[in-house]
Amino acid sequence: MRIKLDQNISQYLRDDLTALNHDIDTVFDEGLSGADDPAVLKAATAEDRILFTLDTDFFDLKKYPPKSHRGVIVFRPPRQGALAAAKFIKAFVLSTDLEKYVGQTTVVERTRARILNRS
Repeated sequence: MRIKLDQNISQYLRDDLTALNHDIDTVFDEGLSGADDPAVLKAATAEDRILFTLDTDFFDLKKYPPKSHRGVIVFRPPRQGALAAAKFIKAFVLSTDLEKYVGQTTVVERTRARILNRS
């Protein structure tokens, strides 16, 4: 899967996800650090990448409607900190087929993943 890591996700996760055969790019790689959310999602969409983020602003389905992008997965780890978030995200990736989240806005919590709108 082609994935873009938002600036709020540890870049150390890149190696772990690459080892799992995912094609990983980061906001930092593109010089988009500090860019607004629409610019980040536009870049991910242009590259046919699912965006991994911790940013709940992407829950605004009027601003970021499903099917207008490759996919947005918003992670809500139960513990704060870069290492805890990275472990949480890696565990999710290992336990699921990311294809079912293509074109959707999804929130991943400790016990479940919810697609916010199946339009």
